[in-house]
Amino acid sequence: MSRKNYSQNVEICGDCGSLEATWASLNKGILLCTQCCSVHRSLGRHISQVKSLPKSSWPGKQMNMLMSLVNNGVNSIWEHLLLENGSKLMKKKPNPRDNLEVKAEFIKNKHQMCTFALRQTFDDGPICVENELGKQLHASVRTPNLETSFKLLATGADPNYFHDEKGTTPLHVAVKSEQLLQLELLLIYGADPTCPDAHGKTPMDFAKNNVNKEIYNRLLESQYEVTDSFSYYLSMRKPDHQSGLHILIPQNGFFSNSASLEKLQKELVVDVFDEVDRRQTEAIWLSCADAIELNTVPFLPVDPTLSTTRNQGRQKLARFSTPELKNLVYDILVDTQRRQNISDKSLSYFEEDPVYDTVASDEDYEALPLQKEKNFLNTSKDIPVKENNLEILELTKQLQISDSTISGLKAEVTKLKACVENLTSENNDLKTKLSKIPEISRLNGETAFNSLDTILMNQEENNRVPPLNGQSVDDSFMFERRSQRPSSMYETRDMAKGTRTNRQAYKHQLKEESRSGVQSLYAERNSRQPIESHTANITKSVQQLWRCLNTSNIDECIPKAEKVKIATAKLIANLPREMYADITKVMLDVLPRLQPECKEYVSAFREGDDKLMEHHLSKIRDYAYVLVSNTRDILAKSSGPF
Repeated sequence: MSRKNYSQNVEICGDCGSLEATWASLNKGILLCTQCCSVHRSLGRHISQVKSLPKSSWPGKQMNMLMSLVNNGVNSIWEHLLLENGSKLMKKKPNPRDNLEVKAEFIKNKHQMCTFALRQTFDDGPICVENELGKQLHASVRTPNLETSFKLLATGADPNYFHDEKGTTPLHVAVKSEQLLQLELLLIYGADPTCPDAHGKTPMDFAKNNVNKEIYNRLLESQYEVTDSFSYYLSMRKPDHQSGLHILIPQNGFFSNSASLEKLQKELVVDVFDEVDRRQTEAIWLSCADAIELNTVPFLPVDPTLSTTRNQGRQKLARFSTPELKNLVYDILVDTQRRQNISDKSLSYFEEDPVYDTVASDEDYEALPLQKEKNFLNTSKDIPVKENNLEILELTKQLQISDSTISGLKAEVTKLKACVENLTSENNDLKTKLSKIPEISRLNGETAFNSLDTILMNQEENNRVPPLNGQSVDDSFMFERRSQRPSSMYETRDMAKGTRTNRQAYKHQLKEESRSGVQSLYAERNSRQPIESHTANITKSVQQLWRCLNTSNIDECIPKAEKVKIATAKLIANLPREMYADITKVMLDVLPRLQPECKEYVSAFREGDDKLMEHHLSKIRDYAYVLVSNTRDILAKSSGPF
């Protein structure tokens, strides 16, 4: 098509920014200058499909599709990490004045290694990623938003993805929606126009139903892309598909080799197509004055997805002279036409039924044998007929068995799908539950049951006591009443000690309780109130400190640590020394270390050192855990008699 429509577009090279872009890469969606195009050609057609803007043939709306991608800036997909803010990569795009080696290194990293490209991330496996991209592509091709479809294809979407629920491929949807640019994009990425849907209809059938001749002719041409390239290489003409001529074979100047026809296979056809495309591009390349001095591509580049022997065979095609290669292409066209005629005859044989039954002529009746010979032949023919009937019965049995196995496998597949759905739902539930547990509490081998957060949550729940008869009840009193034991338990424990002092103290306690009655309970409650209030203050201050650390409220960390220190010191001052000597010793050992660690954490946070922050945070968590667990032990121990 003519390029007059795009005279207003600024043609800039997508790799180096040169203003003289006369080439293009179809599957990359960018324009190229001559130097960058030489590097793209060395990568191979499986990496970059190169075409000349003024001299190559552009079928259908292919040029419109390319310019739409260029104007929408799809080059940012391949340079996503370079354009991202705060990127850690030190790479920069080359300038038009840079050497060819610098440009070649950048182009290989960008297009062959895809180092800077956008990558889709999903939590599930690769199969789920492929299905998700295919479903998004299936929905995107029905709209004129070409950039979204290109992004999905560039990040790994399958152009021939078959939607299980809709029963169609993206090419079916694009044809049905009459999106010509989406159709061209899918064809470039390898969409199959002969792929049927769930009802056996191809995209060409959809084009017939829509009565869109342009789409139908474009799909018809795409089916014969390889043979059209071969015909144009031999005779500089392409067949007229609209008139029914799909393969054009020149009659003079070439000969067919019977030995080479036996070796023609699908792989050889693909390799010859790539070699023909390389030579045609080479001819256009040499016709450009500014491209002669650059390095040319003498043979097909290595494709890492193919075997070593296959790559060697592909490169040996460059040793063929032009007449030899044209003879090989001629053999391929002849063999392709032969296969097409065989398939057409087989279809016509099964589709066209005769109108009348065949009747034997008089000569056939004269050639019949005598009656004896006829009887003998009839008896001899009965045996193979019976054998054929037995074979048919056996085949029917085998077909029934295979049908039953297929039905059983389908049932198992449905069961497995149901199991997979259940597992995915359970997995999502577990993820939601685990997301509620703080990640910091699971470090250093801690579980959700013995972590600092769990202890704090449990103490908060224990401190929350419902009101009794509309009036609030003291938490320590309710805790004391729940943990109170009968007098018989105190009696057996004290009698087992065998000391006279304990017996006298116990008798004195019984006398005091018998005199005071209910007043002793309130006296005991008032004596425990300071301990329980101080433990509640420690728990509350530790919770506030932990919230500051988790919410990155750094300015409040050191004052909250000072509050923890003051509350712990008040608790230790109100405890009996003999009964809580071990616990207070541990707490006094940990208490002076908490606030310095908070200061170190604040300085590490301001410097941005993540490893040092994690180190100090783990120590703060350990110290806070020791304080809270010891206060819990003190509270449990204080529930007994002093």
